[in-house]
Amino acid sequence: MLHRRLRPYAIIALLSVLAIAPSLQPMAARAASDKLLQRLKGVVGYQAADGAPLTLVVARLSLPDDYLAVTRTRAAALLALPDSSLVSLGENTRVQVGAFNRTADGPGATITVNGGTLRFDIRRPKGATANYHFATPTTQVAVRGTIGLISLAGGNTTIACLVCAADSITVTVGTQTFTILTGQLLSVSATGAVVSGALSTSVLGTFSSAGVSTSTATGTAAATAGVTSAAGASTSGVAGAAAAGTTGATTAAAAGAAVAAGGVAAAVSNAAAPTPQPTPSAVFSVSAGARSRR
Repeated sequence: MLHRRLRPYAIIALLSVLAIAPSLQPMAARAASDKLLQRLKGVVGYQAADGAPLTLVVARLSLPDDYLAVTRTRAAALLALPDSSLVSLGENTRVQVGAFNRTADGPGATITVNGGTLRFDIRRPKGATANYHFATPTTQVAVRGTIGLISLAGGNTTIACLVCAADSITVTVGTQTFTILTGQLLSVSATGAVVSGALSTSVLGTFSSAGVSTSTATGTAAATAGVTSAAGASTSGVAGAAAAGTTGATTAAAAGAAVAAGGVAAAVSNAAAPTPQPTPSAVFSVSAGARSRR
């Protein structure tokens, strides 16, 4: 008798499972494209948009498409992408992370840097290339699989290669396109002036002091190397920001390149120059979405 009474409930439970099962498939699909934001230290959070409330991250969570990942002073975070690529965020950093896609051009996402310092370890698929793009107000950086550094402060952008092959990074500023190799960097002022240089120990120290690993190895251990130490405000490698009239920047113009009024100054380097070589006569100004040659 009891068995007969339970039978309707068993049927109802089975029907409930069958009804829920289709809804689990989209969740599995979303999991395959999850971008995981992990707090390493300090205050780390995310925002749905500029001006939205900051939601704190205690351990790690899946970051929705186009949300902002945010770190505060002396904080650090790690963004893990579905293809095992890693983006390390230093202190006072804000990045907007677009949807992760697997296209004919390779797996990747667009990450808009609104300010701060980061290290990227982009995995190159076997026999193919990745398709990541990092954007600042003046610069577009296409990354196909490599390890590098980016900083943005006071409108000044610095892109540096830790381990780069000939086709690893393409930097576009205005109508100019540059490629940089291991040990090279580009500094781009807020007005679009481009200066090349060598990746020196002082430049690496600037990134390290902002809480970003400068390891040339791949993997999580390399991406988080050294970030357990205090990440204080940098006082070195900010000559470029000072010359451009900015104040309070911790990583501006990490190359130490000075973009002064009416001219461009750069340290002489023995390293091979990026191609093509930027010169003061080929400076582009980018403002209000329009580009014009000076």
